[in-house]
Amino acid sequence: MINRICYVLFFIAFVNPVAAQQAYIDSLENEIRFSKNDTINLILFGKLSDVYAEINPDSSYHYGGKMLAITQRLNLKLEEAAALGEMSYALLNLGNYPRSLQTILSAISITEDAKSERNILPNKFSAIDEFTDRTLTPDLQRLTKLSRMFQYAGILYVNAGNYEKAVYYYKKALPFQEETKNLRLLSITYSTMGRAYFSLKHHDSALICLERAYDNAVKADYNRYVGSILLNSARVYLAEGKEQTAKEYFWRALMESREHEYFRGIVASSLALADIYKKRGDKDSTLFYIQHGLPVAYYLNAPDLLLRSYKALSDFYSTTHNSDSTVKYQSLIIKINDSLFNSKQAQQFQNIDFDEQQRKQQIEAAETAYREKFRLYVLLAGLAIFLLIAVILWRNSMQRKRANILLSRQKNELESALTSLRATQKQLIQSEKMASLGELTAGIAHEIQNPLNFVNNFSEVNGELIKELKNETIKGNLDEVAAIADDIELNSEKINQHGKRADAIVKSMLLHSHRGGGEKEPTDINALTDKYVRLSRHGMLAKEPQDAVNKSFSPIIKTDFDKNIGKINIIPHNIGTVILNLMGNAFYAVKEKSQLNIAGYEPTVVVTTKKLDNKIEIRIADNGNGIPQKIIDKIFQPFFTTRPPGQGTGLGLSISYDIIKSHGGELTVENKEGEGAEFIISLSLKDMY
Repeated sequence: MINRICYVLFFIAFVNPVAAQQAYIDSLENEIRFSKNDTINLILFGKLSDVYAEINPDSSYHYGGKMLAITQRLNLKLEEAAALGEMSYALLNLGNYPRSLQTILSAISITEDAKSERNILPNKFSAIDEFTDRTLTPDLQRLTKLSRMFQYAGILYVNAGNYEKAVYYYKKALPFQEETKNLRLLSITYSTMGRAYFSLKHHDSALICLERAYDNAVKADYNRYVGSILLNSARVYLAEGKEQTAKEYFWRALMESREHEYFRGIVASSLALADIYKKRGDKDSTLFYIQHGLPVAYYLNAPDLLLRSYKALSDFYSTTHNSDSTVKYQSLIIKINDSLFNSKQAQQFQNIDFDEQQRKQQIEAAETAYREKFRLYVLLAGLAIFLLIAVILWRNSMQRKRANILLSRQKNELESALTSLRATQKQLIQSEKMASLGELTAGIAHEIQNPLNFVNNFSEVNGELIKELKNETIKGNLDEVAAIADDIELNSEKINQHGKRADAIVKSMLLHSHRGGGEKEPTDINALTDKYVRLSRHGMLAKEPQDAVNKSFSPIIKTDFDKNIGKINIIPHNIGTVILNLMGNAFYAVKEKSQLNIAGYEPTVVVTTKKLDNKIEIRIADNGNGIPQKIIDKIFQPFFTTRPPGQGTGLGLSISYDIIKSHGGELTVENKEGEGAEFIISLSLKDMY
């Protein structure tokens, strides 16, 4: 009577989660009725197949088939593999091992092919099971599916009694699960792997796997199959003779399975507890636990669980001498064995397994043959390339010999030409130096000429005045003598003044020549610029015709000097040479344009100095014709000139560029063709003060 009451109470407890599951199933089926979208229906069918997987394998297989049809129509290979996996697991629970094996091998074949990654569902679609993560890359999603298929294959081989093959598939699954960090898959794979090691009597390995399964379940907060982990752990402890520990684990397995709706665990744990009580001779508890799991086995309609339950009842009634019940359950056992677990099915399963091994061997043989053929082709290609290289090297060697002979001849010719070129270069440099010296000399001469003119003029006037003084003295005209003497005295003062001016100019030039070596010295850049601008102007005027018919060319010169510059360390003579060269070019440019007789044109050269944050600039701008844009990149090249022959060597800008570079500065040009050019000397203030 007590057993019946307990049985009824358990059944009531069992009905509640079943009812909750049924409500979820009804909601999915209701969505399907109103959905017209293939992709959504695919997801719904997959979820139904997954939820039925542990409670109704027939329905799981049915909905898996519907999902499969849509995946094939939409060419969604990874979802097709998932559908085949659900169908294979359903066939396993229905006891049809041969078809289950065929189906899972098809799923493995799909997920092993990287092409199945090409067309996958986006992240916005929900997963059909607890192990899929659509946020992963296509590659990792495929590896997750592949590892799940390997795990299904392992479960199938455990149920078929081929435990070594089961361990083989579990070991193939684990690396992918580690790579994808899928703790849920790791948990159930280690759990079922522990069951396989237990069946092989490798108890230590079994316990290690089961401990890892439990740890990963805790880390993932995934409790659905904790009952299975505890159940398999209990079996190991029982096999090691630790009956009390085993009993405790079986009880915990039963409670966890009930709490998390793992119905197969309820049946298996109940049968295990019944067996423990049977060994203790406690018949009531034995029958209670057998009958505890029986309604769940009926609900699941799982042939393997029903077979185990019937065997337990047959054995129980045999020991209690209840012949009718014994015969009843023995007949049910025979019926299940005849329909499902018969020798024909076993042979079919072995045939499929053998065919798969043959297929893999053929693939491996084909791959080996391909690799050998590829190696042969690579070797032949290598030999061909080696011969080709040898021919090319021989040909190159012959060409090199001929080239060396030719180069030797050309070298002799080039050396001769280079000697001639160097001589010409020296002549041109000397010519440029003489031209610069000529301009400098002309400027100096012009500077000295002015005071000399005054000296000469006043000397002549004094000579005439002295003659007049003598005449007036003879006449005794003392007033006139005094006036003439005053004029002579005044003229002498002017002669003395202009003589001193000429002397100062000469001394300044001598002082400059002594300092003009290569040493930098503090220099007033404004004074230096002003001096060389004036010298360049005098040099230019000295070259111009001075008669009344040919009026001299005299451009406007404007200066604007920044008084904040002060003195900087430079080589004055070198910077002066640059200013002379740039001024000479500016005068040439404005003179050329003035000869075009453009109305209103005034030839002008503007010279400015300016202190910036970290440098000073000397700008020399003209309003001539500018530089043609096509030659702007060549103007600083040695010997490049646009002047007529005999009027320039083409070294002025090149030498100027080198001088400014030697001062750590830059010489650049801003040009507007037809409007003029502006040359900019930039000198860095670093180390200048």
